[in-house]
Amino acid sequence: MVRLGGASAPRVGASTVDDWLNGRSVPGKKSESFLLHLVGYLRREACRLEAGGTGSPASASGEQERWLRLVRAARRERGEESPGGRPRTRTPGAGPAGPVTLPPPPSDFTGRTAEVEEVLRWLRPGTAGARTASAVAVSAIAGMGGVGKTALALHAAHEAQRRGWFPGGAVFADLRGYSALDPVPAGAVADRLLRAMGVPVRQLPGTESGALDAWRRLLHDMAGRNASLLVVLDNVRDPGQVGALLPKPPHRALITSRQALGSLPVHRVDVAPLPTDEAVVVLDTALRAGETQDRRCSDDPAGAEELAGLCGGLPLALRITAALLRTDPDRPLSAHAEELRDARDRLDALSLDEEDTEGRPLAVRASLDLSYHHLPAAAARALRLLATCPGPDISTSTAAVLLGLPRPLGRRHLAVLARHHLIGRTSLPTGEAHAPRPIEDAERWALHDLVRLYGAEQAERHRPGPGPDAGPAEDEVAAAAQRLDDHCTALTAAADALLDGRTTAGTVPAPFGGAAEALAWLDAERANLVALVGAARRADRHRSVLTLTLNLQRYQEDHWQGADAYLCATHAEAAARHLPPTDYATALASLGNACRLTGRLDEAVERLSEAAEAAAAAGRPRTVSAALHNLGLAHVLRGDLPAAEAAHRCDVDLSRRHGDRQGEAMALVALAGVLHERGGPEAVTTALVRAAHLFHDLGDRRGSGMVALRHARTALRDLRSPLCAAALCGWAVHHFRQAGAQAKVAVASVELGSAYWQLCPACYRAEAIRWTRDGAALAETGTDDRLKAQSMFRLGSLLARSGDRTGARSALERTAAVCAVGDGDPELARLARAARSALAHLGKPKRPLLCGEAPAQETDRMVGLVEGIARGDTPATSLLIVDPVWLALIGAGR
Repeated sequence: MVRLGGASAPRVGASTVDDWLNGRSVPGKKSESFLLHLVGYLRREACRLEAGGTGSPASASGEQERWLRLVRAARRERGEESPGGRPRTRTPGAGPAGPVTLPPPPSDFTGRTAEVEEVLRWLRPGTAGARTASAVAVSAIAGMGGVGKTALALHAAHEAQRRGWFPGGAVFADLRGYSALDPVPAGAVADRLLRAMGVPVRQLPGTESGALDAWRRLLHDMAGRNASLLVVLDNVRDPGQVGALLPKPPHRALITSRQALGSLPVHRVDVAPLPTDEAVVVLDTALRAGETQDRRCSDDPAGAEELAGLCGGLPLALRITAALLRTDPDRPLSAHAEELRDARDRLDALSLDEEDTEGRPLAVRASLDLSYHHLPAAAARALRLLATCPGPDISTSTAAVLLGLPRPLGRRHLAVLARHHLIGRTSLPTGEAHAPRPIEDAERWALHDLVRLYGAEQAERHRPGPGPDAGPAEDEVAAAAQRLDDHCTALTAAADALLDGRTTAGTVPAPFGGAAEALAWLDAERANLVALVGAARRADRHRSVLTLTLNLQRYQEDHWQGADAYLCATHAEAAARHLPPTDYATALASLGNACRLTGRLDEAVERLSEAAEAAAAAGRPRTVSAALHNLGLAHVLRGDLPAAEAAHRCDVDLSRRHGDRQGEAMALVALAGVLHERGGPEAVTTALVRAAHLFHDLGDRRGSGMVALRHARTALRDLRSPLCAAALCGWAVHHFRQAGAQAKVAVASVELGSAYWQLCPACYRAEAIRWTRDGAALAETGTDDRLKAQSMFRLGSLLARSGDRTGARSALERTAAVCAVGDGDPELARLARAARSALAHLGKPKRPLLCGEAPAQETDRMVGLVEGIARGDTPATSLLIVDPVWLALIGAGR
């Protein structure tokens, strides 16, 4: 109910609605829109109940105007009874209320519904926690002035006073903890508060300690008279400023600070930047201040949301932006957003040639200056270097590398920044199958966008200028960037070796405990690594760009990250122009493969052909082999099978001549795929047996899985041997899981479902549907639309044939939806037609799935072994199948 007003009306808390309904207050002018929504809702509910849950009342003519007249008359009446339109909350004869020295409540305060409710819950008399914590500390998670700490505190304080919770009064003091002026000591604050409470000047103590004693005596006397007092202490720098001032129950205190104030016995309410919807409301409210009819936010909601994002949800930045827009009423929001998009000038644009009530400039940069200049030197350096680190977040261990410090010392600097709310802790996304990361990587940190811009400015100011005395060692930013490059290059290389299956027991590269842990690290660092490649390219660190791109190539391909791969490869190709020709050929091959992954097939053929020629000229046969391999795959996707076969045969011959056994094995698997499509089962088997022996000798689990998956398709289509196909698919599932190749796990799972169905749809229907469903679900997590559509169509077909029409319809409709986004892809077009045809025939009855005889015990036993092999808890050698490829995979048949 409290959100009935929508985005165009201020949000109203449940307690405020309760006051309206019980006559304790009257809606203000800014709440009229919400009131009309509320009245309409209550009227509809009443009519619905009277009509027995049916019908909808028509809007009564003039009803809204009548309600507006009533509420405005009530406000005028309240205005006569109680100045300012506030209701009388104190009983006659209760004695005069105490002094109220609070600054006026912010007129444009909006949003923060949850935070206001939480503060009021702890201020309310009789709160359960009040006996142990009499103070509520309001601190800003972003650490910058202007996030709305004081506005929230004043709004809540006025609301509490209006409800009559503090008959002793409400007093306010600014402690200037973050100000150009000196902070106010506790004794001076006590003297100021005593004066605010009306203590005669001649009775004031002459010392700060005496003032603190007098303040405590006053609080004690007021508690005895049940005259509870609210004390608002604004802009506190450290606990020492306020510890002696905090009252005990029944009194309350509200504290605002840019620090966490962890040593104080207080309840903390963190104030984060506003979410986009509330930030837009703040911007709209500020634009409409003074009853202007500025409709720019409602006319251009997309522009308003972009401005809210560029302001980082910071109320100070939003109000500065609104003030600038108010001086130029014809300026579109999109034009102002375009000015703020340039990160280099955004802090300049978020400033106003005015000052606040304390004489401070109204500018985001000036507000951040106050936080930055109160940091210890080591923490200030940490902020500068963290601001230059690309990516959305950073782990504790990586931050320590960036800072060039041991991890415990680096973490202490991070903790200092967190206490000043200049960085915040974020959680680590994890996958279900991933091993947990160590605590130094599970703990991650992030900077607010505007803090990052400010820190980068400070870092640039600390860089050495040109001159004979300036050397690389003096440039802390360049040194930190190189440390980060070296760290990430080493870890991505180790992770790639594990995912490729090139390591054996006892040779796992540090610091990972295995492929699962390496994959968890890559998933957590994915956005940061891609951002690092771009940052290194812009800083002309060419070697780092190319090395990182090559190290990430396998991970990106196996996990459907085609867009990331293309972005990194584009940077690598540009960087490699400044490197030797051999490196440029490698970069071209990487870019060509990324084009293949993203469906840019014509560009892929062009780039890969160039790469093969450049690598041959540079004398790099392995690079030629890689280019030919992906060139053949691109030709397959284009439907040019003869060209694909020619590329793969050249790859086989080249790898064999140069003794590249892994290259030869990969080329043989790719060639087998083309031969399978062209109808040559004997040649397919010969190629796969040779590849299986090579991969077995190399200990390459991923390659062995590719052989098994390829031969499983031949066993199903050409050899009509579903049990052999099931064993091969189970082998592939297990080995792809070990290598972390999620896309290939999905494919192998779907193929395993097909093998079970062909084995016997009546006996092994459950297994077939389970594996197909698992594969389709895994495909849905990726970005390969072909794989999604193929897997979902297979699932829909099996469900339809098994009689589950509801499940089949859902899967087939999903297939059609995925195919609809394909832009001219012939395979997606074919699947779309097939899905529509299957949907059209869903209503027709299907013959029941019957089995003429129960499956032989030996078949059941072998199916159980296949399941165990897929899970990884049964050795493949326990299943003996007379098939040359299977025997080669398990190391037999030589």
